[in-house]
Amino acid sequence: MANYATYPEVYRRPTSSFADVIGNGKAALFTLAVSAASMLVLIFAYADQVNPFATPASLYVYAGAKAATLFTGAVFALAFAGAAVTTGIRRLGVRLAGMPTVLMSAWITSVVLVALFPTDPGAGVTSTSGWIHRVAAVGVLGILPIAGLFLARRIRPESARAATAVRWLSAVGCALMLGCLASRLPDMAPGWSVAQFLQQYPVDGLLQRMLFGVEIAVLAIPAGMVALARRS
Repeated sequence: MANYATYPEVYRRPTSSFADVIGNGKAALFTLAVSAASMLVLIFAYADQVNPFATPASLYVYAGAKAATLFTGAVFALAFAGAAVTTGIRRLGVRLAGMPTVLMSAWITSVVLVALFPTDPGAGVTSTSGWIHRVAAVGVLGILPIAGLFLARRIRPESARAATAVRWLSAVGCALMLGCLASRLPDMAPGWSVAQFLQQYPVDGLLQRMLFGVEIAVLAIPAGMVALARRS
């Protein structure tokens, strides 16, 4: 009777490496869905405590233990999805050396730092954790839209349609990023006439959440590519 000793190549069990797990497109799509769902719950369930139009999403950590857990989980899920997409796209044979890898690594690091170091509750920065969070938050909001523009070029040989979608979403993300920066003018340059106008219509919280959604969409497209490639 045949056994493992006789035919080891037949009976050898397949093993999953770390790259198989982290580069799984379905896992990336799942964590993106978890991140999006968590943010939607925060937006609607905690609107009385955290104004979704005028208040940064980072302040959900002060809206109670459940809100803090949801926010931190959403951010960590986003970081995992970024790592899964980067690994999965590379395993498809897409060359990511250079700016795509540098930018994605910087963005993932920024996301993790935002999750690990909460912001300060007030408008000012009074702690080391607050400084780390504020600096990392700039990376979270600003790096992925730029990385997406580079990524769109690299994935075009695999799927022109996906590349076009990533490029357009990244362009929208860049516009929202500039909007987020402009919304901070009342704090940085309160004497400017533009800043005084923006102070009357505080929408920085809304812009952040819109950009969060766009970044999820930017990652979802290559994640879908990876998931479909593993099926075929």
